[in-house]
This record gives sequence, structure tokens and C-alpha cells, in this order.
Amino acid sequence: MKRTYAGHCHCGAVQLQVTSEPITSGCSCNCSICIRKGGMWSRYYTSDDVVVSSGREALTSYQFADRDVNHLFCATCGISPFTTITGLPADYTGAARLGDHRINLGCIDDLEHETLALTRIDGKSL
Repeated sequence: MKRTYAGHCHCGAVQLQVTSEPITSGCSCNCSICIRKGGMWSRYYTSDDVVVSSGREALTSYQFADRDVNHLFCATCGISPFTTITGLPADYTGAARLGDHRINLGCIDDLEHETLALTRIDGKSL
């Protein structure tokens, strides 16, 4: 059964909702940006499942390396509530599609993300 989770960046300028099955697991990535952010990310969500209810104008983007991911963050507090997929390698066989989002589980209200089962992603080797 799907539910809607609410979340926000640290300062609250960016508010979002994610419609999802119950979030019981996440992932952590060892790429050069995620390892520094310490973020734990959820699965991929379509644009229909993620709604920025306020603060879209506060979001700014950072891309690096292959520029396949928009790392969106609040220009005020610097917290990245989600990322957006902007490109996929020609040989990609994973679950993500262009425009899909990954949610920073630390930004979801009332979710004890430290207790979730985590899958490690080797983003450093991609």
C-alpha cells in the first residue's frame, strides 16, 4: 500500500512529498560527491511520485563527471533533498530512466533512516 512521505531540506525552504511503498531500505554510494554528503538514497521515483510543494526556486544544481545526475540542493542551507537523472550510458541496464529522482532519506520526516537496510552502490567505479 502506497503512502505519501513529507520531507524538507535543513532550513525548510524546499518542501517535498514522495508517494511510495513503505520505505524499508535504501542505498549509499561511494562516488566522490555522495561519500562527502553522507547521504542515503531511496530507490528511483518517477516525476509523478515526487512533488516539490514549495521552494523549487531555492534549488540549485551541481553536475560533475559524466553529468548524468543533477545533484539538486538548497541554495540557503546546502542540503540535497533529491537528485534527478539527466543522462544514461548507452549500455545502461539498470532501473533508472531519464527524469527519475532519488530521494535523500535524511530529508524525509519521521523516517528513521539510520535503521534501514542499505545496499552499497559502487559509484566510484562508474
